[in-house]
Amino acid sequence: MLHSLKSFCSRFPVTAAFIAIAVGLFIAVQVYRINHNSAGQSDFDDALWKLGAVQPLVFVHDHPLIEEKDYPTGGPFDLWAGEWWRILVSGFHHGDLLHLVMNCLAIGFLGHLIEPVIRNWIYALFLIVATFVSLLPEYYWEHYPVGLSGAAFAMFGMLILLRKTDEHIAEVFTDREIHWGLGWLLLCFVLTYLGILNIANAAHVTGFLYGLLAGVVVVNHSRWKSLFRFAFVALHLALIPATWLVCHPYWNGKYYWYLARHTEDLGQRITYLQQGVDLSPGEPKIGAELALSLYRTESVPFGSWETILKSLKRNRSYEKGVELARLIWKQFHSEDQKAQARAMVDEIFGDESEAWSDRLQLAQVEMVQTDLAPERGGKGPAEELLFLKEQGPQTRTLKPQDLTAPPVDPGSPQSAVEGVTL
Repeated sequence: MLHSLKSFCSRFPVTAAFIAIAVGLFIAVQVYRINHNSAGQSDFDDALWKLGAVQPLVFVHDHPLIEEKDYPTGGPFDLWAGEWWRILVSGFHHGDLLHLVMNCLAIGFLGHLIEPVIRNWIYALFLIVATFVSLLPEYYWEHYPVGLSGAAFAMFGMLILLRKTDEHIAEVFTDREIHWGLGWLLLCFVLTYLGILNIANAAHVTGFLYGLLAGVVVVNHSRWKSLFRFAFVALHLALIPATWLVCHPYWNGKYYWYLARHTEDLGQRITYLQQGVDLSPGEPKIGAELALSLYRTESVPFGSWETILKSLKRNRSYEKGVELARLIWKQFHSEDQKAQARAMVDEIFGDESEAWSDRLQLAQVEMVQTDLAPERGGKGPAEELLFLKEQGPQTRTLKPQDLTAPPVDPGSPQSAVEGVTL
């Protein structure tokens, strides 16, 4: 077996190097987990991140009672910071041993057919670009895949064309192999749809199409072959804006929340957070932070009051937002201010305004102001409310009108309340 492995490495060095990198990274992840005495999924994800993969992260607030897992608002911060190379590294990481073995076997089989008929440097460049290109679409849908299956499907697509001009490839890579490959491609869609496995189907399809296009260029021997090759190479320039967009997802509200977290200018922070709320209204923490930021600019907090009310309308189960609304309400001192604030409640919540008034405790007797009120221009207890641990579910009798259900924004898990029936 060792002799066969040495023979394979000497005959197909590029393919062997590609597999070796994947195996090496997999071993490195396991060593990292052993050294840190970790075995859970979160620890595995942390190991992937430490070793260069793209992973969704959340900010850690410096507070002794923090529990970010309750309502995490996060994303691939390293990627948004410009570390685009993590996309390529993610391709060499794998989720488990079976994932690694399947991809390595596929690349080994397909690679031993392709490598002899293409120059080594061209073949190596093809594999690297195919890995990178296949993963790009996944990040547009906020998926964070790992694995070389996209590159394997690119090799599969190229071989479909190469078999037309190479007899040896045609003998080994028969119609049966093509049917198996296409069948697996379709089966992955079915497995994902049924929720059995989470598979990076966009990476598979993108890699397959890229391989077909590369195969067309390689086998083309017409008088226009030089033009075809030049156009194919020039097409790769599109990777620059495509990668830039992945690192700067202007359509993603959480990205603007991330930008707000990295600016000291309060006005700019408000602008970013407003864009974040407009794009991702189902993210409760963005709305709460916008309300708090607006509060610091107002002598009478009508803007922050309206913002938190609209956020609560979309995210009815966000109790931290309820607590923040109660604190803002205590800053209305005159009866005129309170009347205007109540009018906003009526306008925003409509038929539910009376129930929301009860929930926000608008009718309670005012207590003497204490230093519990948010501090303008600094980090007061109100900001800490955004990060305090949520209270556990309490036993209570649901009224016909339950303000935490049904979920207002089905597309956002933050606004969902499971197990509530009316």
